[in-house]
Amino acid sequence: MARTAGRRRRRGAGLQVSRLTLTIFLANLAGLAVLLFGSFGLTQFRDGLIQAKLEGVRAQAQIIADVLAQTAIDETSCRPMEAGEAGPGEAGCALALNEGDVNQIFTRVWDSFEGRVRIFNAPQSFSDPPVTDAGALLLEDVVLRRDVIIVEELAPIDASPTEEFINEARRRLAEAFGNFLAGGYRREAARRALEDELNEALASSPFAEERGATSLRLNEDGELVASVSVPIRKVQAIYGIVTAEIGGIDELVLAARLAILPFFGLACLTAILSAFLLTAAIAQPIRQLALAAHQVREGVSAAGRVRIPDLTARRDEIGELSAALRSMTQAVYDRMEAIETFAADVAHELKNPLTSIRSAAETLEIAKDSAAREKLMALIKKDVARMNRLITDISNASRLDAELARQTHEPVELRKLIADIGELYAATLKDGEARVRFDAAGPPVYVSGNPTALSQVFRNLIDNARSFSPPNGEVRVFLEPAADREARLRVLVEDDGPGVPPDALEKIFTRFYTKRPSGSAFGNNSGLGLAICRQIVASHGGRIWAENRLADPANPEGPRLGARFVVELPAA
Repeated sequence: MARTAGRRRRRGAGLQVSRLTLTIFLANLAGLAVLLFGSFGLTQFRDGLIQAKLEGVRAQAQIIADVLAQTAIDETSCRPMEAGEAGPGEAGCALALNEGDVNQIFTRVWDSFEGRVRIFNAPQSFSDPPVTDAGALLLEDVVLRRDVIIVEELAPIDASPTEEFINEARRRLAEAFGNFLAGGYRREAARRALEDELNEALASSPFAEERGATSLRLNEDGELVASVSVPIRKVQAIYGIVTAEIGGIDELVLAARLAILPFFGLACLTAILSAFLLTAAIAQPIRQLALAAHQVREGVSAAGRVRIPDLTARRDEIGELSAALRSMTQAVYDRMEAIETFAADVAHELKNPLTSIRSAAETLEIAKDSAAREKLMALIKKDVARMNRLITDISNASRLDAELARQTHEPVELRKLIADIGELYAATLKDGEARVRFDAAGPPVYVSGNPTALSQVFRNLIDNARSFSPPNGEVRVFLEPAADREARLRVLVEDDGPGVPPDALEKIFTRFYTKRPSGSAFGNNSGLGLAICRQIVASHGGRIWAENRLADPANPEGPRLGARFVVELPAA
């Protein structure tokens, strides 16, 4: 059932939308959306458009003001001032435009002008502010248009209420969207009044390069217009004000924004294609690695092993991930094989003393001679002690991997560590045992490692050398410091025993290898000591090997003077 569920999960995995693909697409789309709204709200184009409109309207207003200053002013006549208009020292005649001349001017065709033009009389009292009601000073209000034909498609007469509702909803939505994008500058224009513009125009200098005042405001219909007001001057006297304004700003800005939409659509298509390409290049390989890792965890494989896809040829982070997963998977399989081998070796090693104990116990039942019974009992005790020692060594070896994984490295003074071990052997030396000799003189030598684990390595090597040494023999330990920072230091342990057969120089580091010369006590060694030494040294980045001390170094098959174990470690 579990296997069937796993097949269903893998079969359906190809139909699922990759979350990484969706993330890539949304990230690309988010950037495009920010760019789109930024371009919609971009003020540079809008301000340039408004400035261009104002420049055109200013030129138009100045021309009209100059024409009116030449043709619509009657200097010999004046408008009688009403009561209260004249101020201290003022004449009793107010400056004004000739309304008939103004009307006559605007009966002509202004082919080069467009927009709305209004003519205002000058205020007769320059109080603060001088203009409070523009309508009271208005003389003329005309709309100038170019000779163009505007074709507008009208809605069908028999349009259904639904279509009318949809069209109205679209209009309102577009208006609301435009107002949202317009933002602050439209709210600022709503606060601007025509009277403010007229007062600024009256206060402007006649010697300025750009006469009058400009503003961006809303007209009576709520349309955004660019407006310019220019005083009608004769010498220094102001006879009136020309206000020219033009709309269509919202339509032009909207058209420019709509022109961006096709490019946004193309960018979205590019983002989609980019997302799929990135999926093929990133998400899909990661998914393959994840599925393979999942199969490794479940142990699902027809051949017994799951192969992680080899993507190291990519030479990128995914290639590194593939190499790391392949290395990790291989380490897991190696560890599993080592556990299986270790379990088989443990079973084999435990069976030997158990078989011996069983045979001795069965013989003990039928033995009648007391000497024979004592001999069998001694054999059983010896095998029990052997099993106890074997189980202790196996327990230590099985915990070694976990301990090495948890251990922390620190600077270790190797010369002092070996000297302390030598003093321990000297303090516990018994008659007939080989003594340990080590010259502790010399400068400190440091390595980075775990002092407890390194101490176990040297004690195992010394114990092994003492076990092969002749009675009252000697085990010598030498420390060779590293020549420089890049070199490695060496620790040598030598004995005067029979040496190691050439074909067993590597086998002795195998677990449970206990081959010893004839005459040696049987069962006193578990064969795990040297294997533990190699494992610890490897975890410290070093290596260990065995070699023979030869009478003639040029003749490997010649007489052996003893064995030598070499431990090579990186210097700190």
